[in-house]
Amino acid sequence: MDNKNQDPEKEKQNQQNENKSDEKSDGNYMTVGMVIGMCIGMAVGQLVFDNLATGLSVGMCLGLAIGISIKKKK
Repeated sequence: MDNKNQDPEKEKQNQQNENKSDEKSDGNYMTVGMVIGMCIGMAVGQLVFDNLATGLSVGMCLGLAIGISIKKKK
């Protein structure tokens, strides 16, 4: 099915829905916090717990919580 034959109102609504989902994650550092948390968690987990998986999951959760709490400047 061609997108050109689609109803213009539906196209506009789909575009608005895509923009709303992008706006939700743009206001904080969630993904950056998760990545940094996983990296630090893997290192600490290997050194302290002698288990990468434990450190990875703890680091990801902490990074997620910290990343969400820090708001980006607009």
